[in-house]
Amino acid sequence: MVKEGPKVTQLIQVCWNVEDARTKDRELRSLVKGMEELKASRSLVVTEGYEAEEEFKGARIAFVPLWKWLLG
Repeated sequence: MVKEGPKVTQLIQVCWNVEDARTKDRELRSLVKGMEELKASRSLVVTEGYEAEEEFKGARIAFVPLWKWLLG
C-alpha cells in the first residue's frame, strides 16, 4: 500500500508467476476488491518477468518485473 498522507494512492501485489489463469484471476480479484474498498486509483503487480498493462473488472493494472521495480 502506498499512501500520500491519509489517502491510499496505490496498491502493490506480488505474484511471481501470472501465467496460470486461475492464479492470475485470484490475485487480480483480490487486488481490485482492495482498490474498491480503499479507493486506490492505481495498482501494480510485481512479477518474475511479465510486463504489461491490463484492464480487469474496470480497473487498470500494471504488471512490472521485479528487477525493473527494484531499479525504479
